[in-house]
Amino acid sequence: MWIHLVIFMLTAGFLLACRAGWIRTEPLGGRNGIRLFCAVAVLGNILGMAFTVRNGSAAVYDRGYKLEKETSGIYEEEFQVTVDGDGAGSVRIQVPGKETEEEDAPSEPAEPENDGEQELQHMIEQYNEDRQDPDYYYLPAEWDGRKLTWTRAGDPAGGILASMSLFAAFVVLLKKAREDQEREAKRSEQLLMDYPGLVMKFALLIQAGMTARKAFRKMAGDYRRRTPDAGRYAYEAMCTACYEMESGVAEQEAYRRFGERCGQMKYKTFSALLIQNLQKGSRHMADILEQEALDAWDERKRKARVLGEADATKLLLPMVMMLAVVMAIIMIPAFLSFYG
Repeated sequence: MWIHLVIFMLTAGFLLACRAGWIRTEPLGGRNGIRLFCAVAVLGNILGMAFTVRNGSAAVYDRGYKLEKETSGIYEEEFQVTVDGDGAGSVRIQVPGKETEEEDAPSEPAEPENDGEQELQHMIEQYNEDRQDPDYYYLPAEWDGRKLTWTRAGDPAGGILASMSLFAAFVVLLKKAREDQEREAKRSEQLLMDYPGLVMKFALLIQAGMTARKAFRKMAGDYRRRTPDAGRYAYEAMCTACYEMESGVAEQEAYRRFGERCGQMKYKTFSALLIQNLQKGSRHMADILEQEALDAWDERKRKARVLGEADATKLLLPMVMMLAVVMAIIMIPAFLSFYG
């Protein structure tokens, strides 16, 4: 039962440490990851505790005990035995099978570990020979005037289940954290890939004579009309900024929130240019945005080259495997014809 209490204490301590801020929850999947960890650990521990309460408690027999013989043959049971309340030791009891018309050849008894166990085994055998019970094998309550107490260990399945549930909770927590990290990495990559096209389109609209607010709304409106199934984080943030401006949020504050919502330095720079244009005005706003778009395209090209090199590295192992197959196809017939 102690293992269940330890698991409850570990789970509660971990939860309190996360709430107190001693453990950062962001790398662990945030609040959802912590809740999932606690749910798996606690539910598994409760289920294991139910098994322990039902079958895991040790059974103590201080008035002797009888074991039922089986027709399948000899089987062993392990007991802890104490003599007059002290000197606990482990004893393996071999229970003989029921006698049948066709008796099997007797098996060799297990060799006792020490003289005391050997003497106890002989005493038990002699005790059962005197009783001559064909159905049960008895463990005596006394031996030479000394009281014997037999203890059978409980089923450890409950503790094992609770430990496995705690391990599973850690695995689930790490898996959740890994999924969040991969999702954040994909989001960052998508934002960087969308940035050059977004800035270039915005610069073209500014050069066509639109104000920054109208250009912002037009891009968000075009995206809403042909929203892709997967969605694009940058354009979703633009739509959110337009909703905020329509609901009464100041244009400057909406641009600032747009940059913060995207979280990338390039988008924060873009929002800063929009805020600067709104506060001070700029006749060269289109030129600045065009130069920003060109720099972003160069950065995207470098990123594409890096991704291409990474993909080429991943293809190296399949290429080596294909080369081995081709070599085998060429060499095996050659060797067979040579030795044939």
